[in-house]
Amino acid sequence: MQMLAYLGSPTQWFILAIICLVVFGASRLPEIARNLGKSLGILRQAKRDFERELMNAEHPSPTNSQDDNSPEAEAQVARNTPEDSEKKQA
Repeated sequence: MQMLAYLGSPTQWFILAIICLVVFGASRLPEIARNLGKSLGILRQAKRDFERELMNAEHPSPTNSQDDNSPEAEAQVARNTPEDSEKKQA
């Protein structure tokens, strides 16, 4: 709840909104807000990925030692194709 104390009064928010409207114009404000939202989403996703990598580095499990989308995992799958086993048997 202390975080809300730093947001300022409604009067300050109103003045900030008027300044943004004058500086950017009414037509660009939705575009700016949309881009800001997308950027925050990307930042949150990167944070989650980073935290997951840290957890995997601190507590590696045998099943999660390699990500299925990693180049090493794809190379392993490519090496174990049925065509390879047929060639070895022939």
